[in-house]
Amino acid sequence: MDYPSLFRGPLAKRHAEGRPIRVGVIGTGKFGAGLVAQISQMRGMVVAAIADVRIDHARHAYASSGVPVAAQRVAEEARDLDDAIRAGQPVVTEEGRLVCQAEQIDVVVEATGLPEVGARMAYAAIQQGKHVVMVNVEADVTVGPILRRMADSAGVVYTLVDGDQPGCTMNMIEWARTLGFEIVAAGRGTVLYADDPAGTPETVQQRYGFSDEMMARRTINTKMYNSFRDGTKAQVEMTALANAAGLVPDVRGMHEPSVNIAEIARTFSKREEGGILSRHGVVELANSVDKDGKTLLPNGLGMGVFAVIRTEHPFTQEDLRSYFVHSGGNGHNYLIWRPYHLVAVEAPISIAMAALYGQATGSAQPVPTAEVITVAKRDLKAGEVLDGGGGYTVNGICEKATVAQEQGLLPLGVCVGAKLRQDVPQGTAISYAMVDIVEDSFVLKLRRLQDATLG
Repeated sequence: MDYPSLFRGPLAKRHAEGRPIRVGVIGTGKFGAGLVAQISQMRGMVVAAIADVRIDHARHAYASSGVPVAAQRVAEEARDLDDAIRAGQPVVTEEGRLVCQAEQIDVVVEATGLPEVGARMAYAAIQQGKHVVMVNVEADVTVGPILRRMADSAGVVYTLVDGDQPGCTMNMIEWARTLGFEIVAAGRGTVLYADDPAGTPETVQQRYGFSDEMMARRTINTKMYNSFRDGTKAQVEMTALANAAGLVPDVRGMHEPSVNIAEIARTFSKREEGGILSRHGVVELANSVDKDGKTLLPNGLGMGVFAVIRTEHPFTQEDLRSYFVHSGGNGHNYLIWRPYHLVAVEAPISIAMAALYGQATGSAQPVPTAEVITVAKRDLKAGEVLDGGGGYTVNGICEKATVAQEQGLLPLGVCVGAKLRQDVPQGTAISYAMVDIVEDSFVLKLRRLQDATLG
């Protein structure tokens, strides 16, 4: 997609007319603060308000982008927030709901990473006629289908975010399908060491090699970053991609083989063609750690994204080979890939697509194809309380939605606070029947409505 031709004119026009796209950001961890920084360099778009339960984080995000704390206004009511925006004053608040309610906000970016909060904020924003850019994939994989349906009914956009791996991969899938290619497999790279799935939050700084200064300056959320390292985040992201693109995991948790870039197309082909898949149309992970679980592969995909596409036409096959595209599937499958994803840097693309064209980078289809199920990270005892992705008790694993429904498996997004009724061995998928769930959870209520109306 030629982004400059799409956006240079409309954004420049809005800048010249003094009516930029007004963005409200909820959650200012590393992503949220990075998004504020990126938008501060643009014309035709402005971060009009920031919400964070730690208001010092919201202030820090603005200050890091050149807005002195003294110039920031604090709002305790939606009316105050609107007044500040009309006056051209950057405004912060502890209450995300105020950003959703404010008349002066065009697009709400939900970046808290908490399913309960994400569900509440997205629901509130849609009810107020705001476009929603859902960075919070943890909420999306839990209640994305019903939020998408609500947004469609309200005439607004509910979308995943460009720059993050699901959005980047969705762009590849749309490109390939537009050109008539079949999607064999699509997904992202991982760097998963053998001991990573058992990782806990207090090990994050050591595992990433972050300095104390880095931890403070980028407001690193150790539980979220642990979900990156224990594999949960990759499973969540590929579930979000599956539900947006209509794909499924081939097996529970996906195969996630150790492969370098040159091996991806060959490996992610069907078994009868020399690969490991039982079918086409799957989400997958390409691990850049060797089979020994300790050594990085040369020329691994790292944190990049990929799609294995298929063509039956001999002319197209010949053309792709002539461009040195890595192949598999007996010459029918070919790899397209990108070695990076730029997360907050590219996120404004989704904001502009929603506000200017009413289009989504990608969003959950009405009926989900995949689910993130809750699996015991270690041997758990009856009476223990589950703490969700990136914590001490469970991992999230991608499974087919039909399987999860048939087996009554507990979605990761509603597991927080649930108390075990029985002992659960490490690696066991936890079902609804095994827990006493938190009944007053908003995300649970929304999920039950989704199951009742879309299942």
